[in-house]
Amino acid sequence: MIKLRRRNLLALAATAVTSSGMGRASAQSAVELKALHIVVPTPPGTQPDIVARWLIEPMAQRAGVPGAVINRPGAAGAIAADAVLAAVPDTGTLLLGGLDHIAYSHLNSQRKPLDPFVDFVPAGAVNRDTWLLVASRQHPVPTMAALAELARRTGPLSYASVGEGSTAHLLTARLCKALGIEAQHVPYKESYLPDLVGGRVHFVLAPTPALLGQVRGGGVRALVSLTDERLTVVEGVPSIRELGRPEQVFYGGLFLFVPASLARHAAQVNAWLVEALQRPDIAERYRQAAIEPTPLSLDQVRAMAADRLRTVDAMRLAVFGRTR
Repeated sequence: MIKLRRRNLLALAATAVTSSGMGRASAQSAVELKALHIVVPTPPGTQPDIVARWLIEPMAQRAGVPGAVINRPGAAGAIAADAVLAAVPDTGTLLLGGLDHIAYSHLNSQRKPLDPFVDFVPAGAVNRDTWLLVASRQHPVPTMAALAELARRTGPLSYASVGEGSTAHLLTARLCKALGIEAQHVPYKESYLPDLVGGRVHFVLAPTPALLGQVRGGGVRALVSLTDERLTVVEGVPSIRELGRPEQVFYGGLFLFVPASLARHAAQVNAWLVEALQRPDIAERYRQAAIEPTPLSLDQVRAMAADRLRTVDAMRLAVFGRTR
């Protein structure tokens, strides 16, 4: 899996700026957009929703059209993906999410599989993210070791995610397998935070931005980050590497997908996204959320998406015994 260091990102950003100029030129022959809509496959307050709301204003301003974020949670991303594919092209409807929201959204249904490189075009890399394991303060689990011990003593605990087969489901199942514990997966279409804070589910593994508010507000306790080093935004929380489990380190990220019907706009969308990611106010929001902007060119985005898909396919085969 590609690991992007800060100096690498600066070099890639320079390449992306060059492609941005090409994008503006080539987009002149494309269909004129009347709006810019970013559809997210998760409820309000989740990482895709948070980041989409940071980006929609500068991108819509750059496009010179009205902008809106639309939440379409459910069915592991299939509802959102279908909504984007069904949208009228000149509404400028895009999908902001992970590869799992397209490539794996069909796994629990009879629907035809979607291809992130055929049905969509990966037009932008939105971020490189970090993940946190948190537990409800209603249960006596101050550390990951204590969580595992509670599961062994009392029987299977429960954990939430945004959907069956989601990356959160995959990563949590992988961690539980490594810890040698059983846990019950509870998929949510809407926000799981009220049930987590209330103790009706025991723990959650999710991207840092989706959990920071509750961690800082005292609603949940952060146990570990799936990172090589400690995160500065959550003091006193160990990294998974320092706990002796480097194989659990994971850096994911979101992409901005253009439906195939808007493929000619991919370079233009990439240019708008790169410009937004390089704004100081957006960069500061990213920094405070412990995620990294990834202002990459179209070719670099496609290479990153292909590499990550191979990595996650291998993880799914190891954890679930199947892939796409």
